[in-house]
Amino acid sequence: MSAEGGGGAAGGAGVGGGAAAFTAQGERVRVRPPTEADIPAYAAAVTLSERRLSAFAMPDPNNLPVVIRSQSPTYRTFMVHALDPEGSHGLVGRVNVANVVGGAFRSATIGYDAYDPYAGRGLFAEGLALTLDLVFDDAPLGMGLHRVEANIQPANHRSAGLVRSLGFVHEGFSRAFLHLPGPDGRRDWRDHERFTMLATDWPAVPYRTQGHRRIACVVTGAAAPRGPDEYGGRAGTSLAAAVAAELGLPLFSSATVEQPAVLFELLRASCVGGVVECRAGGPELRMGLARAGFDPSAVPVLGAALDVPKQEVVRHALAVRAAFA
Repeated sequence: MSAEGGGGAAGGAGVGGGAAAFTAQGERVRVRPPTEADIPAYAAAVTLSERRLSAFAMPDPNNLPVVIRSQSPTYRTFMVHALDPEGSHGLVGRVNVANVVGGAFRSATIGYDAYDPYAGRGLFAEGLALTLDLVFDDAPLGMGLHRVEANIQPANHRSAGLVRSLGFVHEGFSRAFLHLPGPDGRRDWRDHERFTMLATDWPAVPYRTQGHRRIACVVTGAAAPRGPDEYGGRAGTSLAAAVAAELGLPLFSSATVEQPAVLFELLRASCVGGVVECRAGGPELRMGLARAGFDPSAVPVLGAALDVPKQEVVRHALAVRAAFA
């Protein structure tokens, strides 16, 4: 299980209580920085897990000495050790906190691997939770960060399920984000889903939902024709359709549903908002927006048009986003 790029561990001692910096202990695992004493266990753990990990990462059983030498305020590694090693190498997993930026940002990315034979037993989830305790705890025991981001390939659903179980929320999508292996076994530029956790949210409720920021705009006037125009040519693209596509929002148009009340009911039911294209105005428009859960005074209202230049479409879309900033 890897990522490129509830509470803390249940019942764990966690951070504090005289603990050393970057060290925490839970019910079944202990988290601490890497040392040279970990090199044999790390080589055994990565070798044992190499086939599974190579679907989404580039495991190297011999790179721990390089990792140890690379430790710095901008790159921290946390090793997760089983308190009961069950006669194996005893290494549950490894968490990297990289690209650390301080100042007003105080953020970083995290990546991790869980190792056999411990993967799938919940030990690594406990270790990752303890690591987050350390990441968000103030110096000198912790890193004092505000935000961490895990970037995960869409096909790596087990890894995504892990961070969601700890309360991470899905924040976005990054195209061709990292040059890594994928399910097809080849290295390529891979898309990634972005999951985040804030210090102010931690400890978080498992699988917590994130309320989307609902945005909307209204385009009033004649709706665009659908299909061939009256001269037999291709009908133009309406401003409403173009803005909806630019914003990635659904379009609710009187070209398909004539009653404005129904259009605003569809807007109300949308968790992301939408673009409403209708002839409504005045009290009817304000009432419809209010019933859809929007402040009518905050929703941009545009005039209908066809084949608007892309530059103008983008300008309108940016203005709509700014209205809900």
